[in-house]
Amino acid sequence: MKIHDPASQATQKDYEISDIERLMGKRDWKNYDEVINWLKKEGDADRRFTPGEVQHMIDDLSRARDKRMDFVRDPEKLHRNLKSSR
Repeated sequence: MKIHDPASQATQKDYEISDIERLMGKRDWKNYDEVINWLKKEGDADRRFTPGEVQHMIDDLSRARDKRMDFVRDPEKLHRNLKSSR
């Protein structure tokens, strides 16, 4: 019998466009590094983000930065770019 473990589920949950919309609405981000640093320092403290969502966003934003993808502030376009960078 498998026991439902919401804590482990929260570490695996991937982010959705609504999470990117929330993230982009927090401040006037200038580049990937600003967003990544905020997520690393304060992302887990935001009760609307699960640890898994925070980690997936950090990973995808870092990958997009490393690939030198243009930084876009539009949540839909950014979400699409991040998912395609995988």
